[in-house]
Amino acid sequence: MIHGQNDNEIIDFLRYTLDHPVNVRFIEFMPISEEKNQIWQRDYVGVDKVFDVCHEQGWSYKALPHLKGNGPSENFQLENAQGSFGLIHPISCNFCESCNRLRITADGCIKSCLYWDDEANIRDVIYEPEHFAAKIQAALDLKPENHEMALVEQEKVADKKPTWRHMSQIGG
Repeated sequence: MIHGQNDNEIIDFLRYTLDHPVNVRFIEFMPISEEKNQIWQRDYVGVDKVFDVCHEQGWSYKALPHLKGNGPSENFQLENAQGSFGLIHPISCNFCESCNRLRITADGCIKSCLYWDDEANIRDVIYEPEHFAAKIQAALDLKPENHEMALVEQEKVADKKPTWRHMSQIGG
């Protein structure tokens, strides 16, 4: 969710779940890429905004703790809705320990974390099953316990270098 770009559509997405059996996910804007600080600080909208909209509309909701296949999403359902909504909140509530994702960039690199610069080229070994499996395992081994985005955005020191890539270059 980005202030001034799509935060005014939260109500429409929530309303859509009332009549459609879909899971709509809201994700906090993450400070990823080189110009991240000024844009992120200006445009960040926390997922609490989704709950605020529910309360403003008089909608009650319940947690869906066992919804499978949704990775780090915390899931909810409006009362009498066919669908549900999920909240992905990397800033306000770090979920690294439950993240089960690897990303493959458009140029063939595998990333174990959206935020950190750690990545390995797997395009060169895609037809070599043993090397390919080793690169995947190495990426899994690199999965961090914490992305430290909140520390960096508070101008505190992080353990390693954040990614130089924009979200559109990483995929998600």
